[in-house]
Amino acid sequence: LKPSLSLARALFTPASFFAMSCFDCFCGIFGGGKKKQDLLKAKGLVEKLVKEISCAPILVRLAWHDSGTYDMANANKPWPNAGGAVGSIRTDHEINAGPNAGLKKALTVYLEPIKKEVPDVSWADLIQLASATGIEVAGGPKIPMKYGRVDGVPTDLQPPPFGLPGVCFDEDPAKHLRYVFYKYGMDDKDIVALSGAHTLGRAFADRSGTVKESSSDSTAYTKRGCPFMANSKTAGGRSWTKEWTKFDNSYFADMPKLDPECIAFPTDRILMTDPGFKPHYQLFAKDQAAFFEAYKVSHKKLSELGSKFEPAEGITL
Repeated sequence: LKPSLSLARALFTPASFFAMSCFDCFCGIFGGGKKKQDLLKAKGLVEKLVKEISCAPILVRLAWHDSGTYDMANANKPWPNAGGAVGSIRTDHEINAGPNAGLKKALTVYLEPIKKEVPDVSWADLIQLASATGIEVAGGPKIPMKYGRVDGVPTDLQPPPFGLPGVCFDEDPAKHLRYVFYKYGMDDKDIVALSGAHTLGRAFADRSGTVKESSSDSTAYTKRGCPFMANSKTAGGRSWTKEWTKFDNSYFADMPKLDPECIAFPTDRILMTDPGFKPHYQLFAKDQAAFFEAYKVSHKKLSELGSKFEPAEGITL
């Protein structure tokens, strides 16, 4: 006890306290040290990037496809062989696979320059931070994220599509969604909330192959010069919503309108009719605040699947 009291007195004598800058005080004694400083710097750099080129959609997809490989049936295997938010999407086995077509740019062009600025931030953290920050910059909720993830590379390699959700042109979409999300330990409310992330972004013929529009073809909402492009550098594709660089509840509110310029896959439309999904869909369609509250919870769950944290309690910003 005496050494602790002595240290406290030494730290908080008037001379020593006022010798510290506010930044030292915040980031050192009260803020979690250098890891937190680096994460805050990374967040600032991502905010700047998203504002400059409206790239939130691809950053969200990248993080989804990293964490979405998790399968709790494999949780008894040595870490990180259950998959999840471990940064393994950077491996050739994952990033070059069909489900991740088009995502390499998010790593090499958008995030690598930031990683060089904050080399001590793990890839697993940076990928998830970029997604959460992108959503916030795009008008969505501030997600109570936890950081400190350790990077991992599974040795028990799973084949594509790595347990990620598909669009279900030829299978039961409700059954498929529950298969994917239940292995994350999630429920129907999580399924509907996380589907709402389709308020951002587009599908491309030369990426997912699920629409006819490629990077060189477009709709009224994705053509170059269209106001809904915001600052995006890449035209083309087909979006789920009209204002596809903005995070709101329009995915739910506008889906029944069947806008011919937008897409709604079987896994989207089933949310309006399935008895387990419909009540959440209807609530989110009429109440954006309710959607944001639910989304924050579900996104946080998704971002921590399979992760190992150092320190174990994680770091919050």
